Amino acid sequence: MPSRATAELQDNITFRVKIKNFDEFLMDEPKSFHGNDNGPSSIEFLCTAVAGCQGTSFKFCLDKFGIDLEKMIIVAEAEMHHVDENGRKFLRITNINVNITVELKNPDDEEDLLECFDVYKKYCVVSSSIIKGIPIDVKLKK
Repeated sequence: MPSRATAELQDNITFRVKIKNFDEFLMDEPKSFHGNDNGPSSIEFLCTAVAGCQGTSFKFCLDKFGIDLEKMIIVAEAEMHHVDENGRKFLRITNINVNITVELKNPDDEEDLLECFDVYKKYCVVSSSIIKGIPIDVKLKK
C-alpha cells in the first residue's frame, strides 16, 4: 500500500498537510525563503523522515541484539548549497548528516552496540532510498 501525504495551499506558500487519520499540520518556509514561518519546512520534514527512519531501523536492530537503552537521540541536519546546473545556480541539499547519541543500560553491551551499528544502516528504507536516488514522477492535473 503506498504512503500518501496531501498538501493543500492555504496562504502564500503555507500548506495544510493531511496524512491518514492524524491531525492536520502546517508546512511552510521561513521568511528568508519567502514563507511566513507558519510551520516546519519541507527540508525539515525530510530531516524528520531521515531521523525517524534511522531511529526505528537502529532500534529494531538493537532489539534483535538484545541491547537495552536508557536514551537515544537522533539529529538529522541538511546542508544546502548553491550548485551549478547547466550554467545556472540552484539551491540544493548537498548532504544530510545524521548523529545518533545513545546511552546504554548495560555498559557491557558496547561491543554488540558497535556490531549492530554496522549492520542496521542497510535497513533504513528512507535513507537507503535517498542514497540510491528516488525517481519522482510529477504530473500536472487540471
